[in-house]
Amino acid sequence: MPAVRATFRSRNHRNHRKESKPLVVAISVLQLGLVVVVWLLALVPVALMALVATVAAALKPGPAKAPAPVDS
Repeated sequence: MPAVRATFRSRNHRNHRKESKPLVVAISVLQLGLVVVVWLLALVPVALMALVATVAAALKPGPAKAPAPVDS
């Protein structure tokens, strides 16, 4: 039985090219941007609904409130 000269790891690293740092940075920035876009797509509609509800509640005529008593 022949001896195994190279391990699995050393065979993988032999053909592995190292990525350039600018490429890694660019991919990281794109991934972060994608996360931000997804968060904004989830949060903006909810924020707009809350704003509309607040404005509608402020414009809705309600019962007149009596002024709060002032303790003297």
